[in-house]
Amino acid sequence: MSKVILMYNKKVLDQFELQQGDTKIGRRPGSDIVVDNMAVSGEHANIFTIGDDSFIQDLGSTNGTFVNNKRVTKHHLKHGDVITIGKHTLSYVNEGQTKPADDFAKTVIISPPSGGDNVGAGHKAALYVLSGPNSGKRIEVTKRITNLGSAGKRSGIITRNDDGFVLDAGADESPKLNGRPIPKGGVKLKNGDVVEVAGTRLQFQLL
Repeated sequence: MSKVILMYNKKVLDQFELQQGDTKIGRRPGSDIVVDNMAVSGEHANIFTIGDDSFIQDLGSTNGTFVNNKRVTKHHLKHGDVITIGKHTLSYVNEGQTKPADDFAKTVIISPPSGGDNVGAGHKAALYVLSGPNSGKRIEVTKRITNLGSAGKRSGIITRNDDGFVLDAGADESPKLNGRPIPKGGVKLKNGDVVEVAGTRLQFQLL
């Protein structure tokens, strides 16, 4: 399980295990991690954890959120990253992180056919791995057509159109959506849908 260690002037103040979902950071009482300093906004930042991976997002704070001395809006945290909020730091600890998402993408996300263009602004999505050794990994869905599969099998297709993203069966087998077979002709994906393909569960998220 991942955690963050809160420090001030190189002294450890507290440590927090990151639960699945949101961990709010701010000066306001009631935040999951309260940082009592005037340089910190009431709702300063949020850490979103899924599987073994965590992502920090600045919530429009006045003084900004920094990771390894670089100001960020959103950042995929890696073991050893140091988050700076006001005059406090949060050291991110995740010894369970192993291979990067790109390695998983090579085997489960088959490259789109030639001519597939990048998704335009406002039409972006990602798949988060929920099962197996790559649990927590994030894979961007950046093309109009993304073929899903493994070991040479085409197990599903995600197509982006003007209305959103549609999941359809592949040439070799059909994926499941939220535990059920998908209907003939495909189905429009909604934020949070769980896709089962090639023995792996993935959660669809709109960005």
